[in-house]
Amino acid sequence: MSQKNLIVYSKNGKRLGGGAAQLKRIKDNGGWDEHHRQVIADAVEVAYQTFEENENRVKLRLVK
Repeated sequence: MSQKNLIVYSKNGKRLGGGAAQLKRIKDNGGWDEHHRQVIADAVEVAYQTFEENENRVKLRLVK
């Protein structure tokens, strides 16, 4: 992940980027295991929303 993609702020307000930002985000999420659970839950939520949007589309066919 590049420094431009993730920016977080430390306790004293210092801007962090790159690896330091990743480590801070992981720490804020409760460690590696909880961080991975959160990432997976977010991915599943996005996939489910996309699936529901596709299923709820009205399927019309042109009949002559």
